[in-house]
Amino acid sequence: MKNNQTGATLIIVLLILVAITVIGSLAVRSSILALKVATVGQAQQLMIQNSDAALFNVENPAELARSLAMNGMFGYIKGEDNVGKELVFCFKSGNTQFFNFHNASLISWDGNTVKQDGLGQNGFCKMQSGFFTSGRNTVMTQIAIKAADMSDTQAFHHMQKGTDPESTKKDPAQLYTVYATSIFPALAKSDVTDAQINACFNSRFNGIPATKLAELDIEIQDTNADPDLSESEKTAKLNLLNAAKVTVSSCLTALGVPTHTQVARYALTQTVSK
Repeated sequence: MKNNQTGATLIIVLLILVAITVIGSLAVRSSILALKVATVGQAQQLMIQNSDAALFNVENPAELARSLAMNGMFGYIKGEDNVGKELVFCFKSGNTQFFNFHNASLISWDGNTVKQDGLGQNGFCKMQSGFFTSGRNTVMTQIAIKAADMSDTQAFHHMQKGTDPESTKKDPAQLYTVYATSIFPALAKSDVTDAQINACFNSRFNGIPATKLAELDIEIQDTNADPDLSESEKTAKLNLLNAAKVTVSSCLTALGVPTHTQVARYALTQTVSK
């Protein structure tokens, strides 16, 4: 008698093999996803730690006198000529000093466009060995310091209590904002170039006051409505104005570079003791 079940075993084995293959593929995909999540989590933790380390150095009481000197990171930027500017330097592992005036740069406004030729180009982080915060070349951190915009602060919040600066001949209280921006370039998108990352570091402000953003918006509206500009001139000017509104952090994020920025505000005051 002919057996009607001929070949059924082969079909069942093939179905089992297909099921095992699908389950294995899903397990591998899940493992890869878990590894990526763990890697991103570790990278984020490293960036936070590096930003913290930079801010700890900013707050180092042993270096306060040096920081308040005319060529110190607080003393230099508080001058009237430097209002609205940012003092920038790279937090390098090989530096014997956290801040060195000769390895700092200055970002300023040239009308409504960004100007970065103050003090030279040595302060900006670059995608090169020696500009990372450790010898492993994994995390890079750039520091920016600016005298705080008083229009954005709470009235009298930072002033000395119980002391009149004029009668006691003391310097008035000064607010500073410090930005610590860390990146993990190894996890950036494959099509991101070193030049693009460098451009984010050396041609962008870290913080833009609301008043300046309003000025830029008005300038953009005026440019769009200007009948005397050709289309090419209008496009070029709009590109500069829109680029001026992009911060370091948002520029890096738009490129797909893992980024972490910490912002700290400090009020430096002189006190009178009896």
